[in-house]
Amino acid sequence: MVTRSKSKPANKRIKAKTPKDRTELNSIYLSSHFVRPDKTPFWEFLKKTNIPYTKKHFPFLTYNVTPKIRQVFDFDEYVKIGSRGEALSYLYNGFGKALNYVGPVLDLELEHGFNDHTDRHTLWVTQTGVELLQRAGISYDGEGHFDPKTETMMTLVGMTHDLGNFFSRKEHSTYSAWLLTRLFSNTKKHPKEFETVLHSILFHEEPTLINLGMDIEKGSPLQWALVAADKMHVGRERVGGRSFESGIAHGALEDDIHIVLNSLIVRSSWHLGVRRFVWDLDFSVDQLEEKFKSFTTGNQRLYLPKFFQNMFISKGTLYRESFVKLFSDIYKNRMYLAAKCVFLLFPHISEFVVELSDNDTRSKVGSGKMTVLKLTRKQVFNS
Repeated sequence: MVTRSKSKPANKRIKAKTPKDRTELNSIYLSSHFVRPDKTPFWEFLKKTNIPYTKKHFPFLTYNVTPKIRQVFDFDEYVKIGSRGEALSYLYNGFGKALNYVGPVLDLELEHGFNDHTDRHTLWVTQTGVELLQRAGISYDGEGHFDPKTETMMTLVGMTHDLGNFFSRKEHSTYSAWLLTRLFSNTKKHPKEFETVLHSILFHEEPTLINLGMDIEKGSPLQWALVAADKMHVGRERVGGRSFESGIAHGALEDDIHIVLNSLIVRSSWHLGVRRFVWDLDFSVDQLEEKFKSFTTGNQRLYLPKFFQNMFISKGTLYRESFVKLFSDIYKNRMYLAAKCVFLLFPHISEFVVELSDNDTRSKVGSGKMTVLKLTRKQVFNS
């Protein structure tokens, strides 16, 4: 029987230390009021934008005209939680139904709504992040094996990394990190854990990494797992409520290619191959779910924009081939960032591959499998 020594890191190449954040959260955001960047109190914002709400759905906010943030979590208690399920229960007790409101708030940003950022997204990111760390066999800080603390730390960043969207989409990662400093008490008892959590959330978006000159290679496994999981969550789960309301009738699929691309992916998943990491995209034009009825013309298949139709008629280009080209063009940076984090988590992996599988249920064009993108470790780290 082969055993690992507990005195050594689970993965020798990771000795990552969380760098000090370039953004001094406590010096910039001294207030504990829940207000939008234009100083509009949150309750007033919801009322002005006609988003129906109930104050008791937000147990971490006071009922004042200008709500204040309540410390509903104790970090000393949280780090002692031993499982994802218990951690989720603890977090939901403090957040109530607030996560249901992230979607309606973000939907105001675009004519046909924003991609989903409710707990459908955060739960997926949490589960995928835990699986990545577990499969890599590494702790949240890279100094040991995967353990219960790593599972609960990943649950925390997975569930809270997008909370800042309540305030601003553009600066949401900064607001998310700041919000945690207001929601949790007793953070000084576990400075290393809390700083790693804040750093992971603060730098989970590429624009922030670039603007502040942060090198993700100097981050932690917790950050790499969060970023990889976040970037790989595409598909029908990401289509938001307002997009369904717009549907074909109001031009959602013609106007917003992101809605189209997400609608064509039934499921996003991953697996480890031999020296390769494979991101799997399950492609389908079938309606499948009742809520996608507004995206069809009654034939139980998704309506596709004229670009897809014209390419098929004029050049015989299959829908899946048109999809691959668009997905590659639009999400290139997303795939590169996911690949870099995967390579950091799995040092033995030499290739990052995105593959699409089309099971043609109509038997018209035939089922097929395509490579969307293939990246080598050298390509990613030398780019």
